[in-house]
Amino acid sequence: MEITNSVILLQPGIYILRHPNDGQPPMTISRAPGDPAHNGRIEAIWTPGTMGATLRDGSDCIVMHVQDAPAELLVSAFVQVPGLGALPALRIDKINLDEPAPPTEAPPPSPPPEAAPAERKFSISETGVSLVGHIERVGDAVATEGDLLGDPESNLRLEGFLAVWPDRPQGVDLAYNAVVEGLGLTATTGTGHYCGSKGESRRISEVTFALIGAGAGQFALEGSAHFSGGFSAPVSSGVTVKGPENGHLTALRLNVIPVAAENPWEQAPRAKVFGIKRPAK
Repeated sequence: MEITNSVILLQPGIYILRHPNDGQPPMTISRAPGDPAHNGRIEAIWTPGTMGATLRDGSDCIVMHVQDAPAELLVSAFVQVPGLGALPALRIDKINLDEPAPPTEAPPPSPPPEAAPAERKFSISETGVSLVGHIERVGDAVATEGDLLGDPESNLRLEGFLAVWPDRPQGVDLAYNAVVEGLGLTATTGTGHYCGSKGESRRISEVTFALIGAGAGQFALEGSAHFSGGFSAPVSSGVTVKGPENGHLTALRLNVIPVAAENPWEQAPRAKVFGIKRPAK
């Protein structure tokens, strides 16, 4: 076995790291001993299959938050045939957040006393399904399981979304697609993949979510999809939700619930007892 290495530099931000899933071998991610200036703090969560740092195929995912300064990562691939290993390359998707406006040289005096707006916080729960999306004129936002992504009352367009499921059990995944204005029906994708558009003000007119895989029957999907004009409809696995004509998606809420296995004895019909009539002596 041969180990090939490459080094990548990540600027401060939030990233989703995935295996390229194109026949490349498993990869491990670690901190590279590089430039002392690249000492940014790293916070990460990962799917159970990564065991903290290993990406084996496209079902593995690491969500990484680089803070304060850039950070260098060492990517190591384990090649079975020596001499045939190319430099490993990750799939890296950056989640773009709105940057705060820089202060001017001479800021005008602050008007008195209105309550300051609440600081926007970006965090992904380590359990359940979180939704990350892009909202018209607002930017990127996140909602943990059971919370709304977007504001139904604002009528602002939810232009696209992706689902993150850090503790996703083996044998089940969440698949989804959407109908996007000017693009039509998107390809069906799974957790960790973006669906829709961003910064183009395109309408999403319908969405479909489904639990897939051998273990899908052990879970139920519930939630709601909200469209302009105050229209909303429940979300369940495999059912397409469509808004009113010329309406657009404004908010989503999802929740994945384990389903208790049915007891087959409780479903069995009542047994009949047959007697045996013996002949008289």
